[in-house]
Amino acid sequence: MAIARAVDRRLFLLLERAHTRVFRDANNHLKSSIGLTVSQGGALFFLNRHDGCRIGDLAVGIGLGAPAATGLVDRMAKSGLVRRGAEKDDARASRVYLTEKGRGLSGAVADELKIFNDAIAHGFTDAEMETVYRFLTGLARGDYEGKL
Repeated sequence: MAIARAVDRRLFLLLERAHTRVFRDANNHLKSSIGLTVSQGGALFFLNRHDGCRIGDLAVGIGLGAPAATGLVDRMAKSGLVRRGAEKDDARASRVYLTEKGRGLSGAVADELKIFNDAIAHGFTDAEMETVYRFLTGLARGDYEGKL
């Protein structure tokens, strides 16, 4: 007989389920509010700070593999959000630049994700959220490495 738990304590399972749910909901929110996916929004965010970067740098910055980032840039270019520019020193490489449309939507992405972040944090105290931030930052840094 399974023992019911008030709170599931399997961290990996909870993180996987939370990631799936939050990513799906954020994607749906951005699509319905401004017509972009989370991946497109992340790319606009990154390019807002690193306009003219190489596609490989964009891939690393938003956590995609190079082929996925190339496909994303191609789709975003077709939508008029970014444009490719030739790399002067390497004909095989290209740089990615925001268009005016992309730059304008990057602000809308920030606004919509603030709404989404506020919804996620709703019901938690500032102190509880500081613990959440510390925990997630440690995971993102890989603080658990060497303990496996």
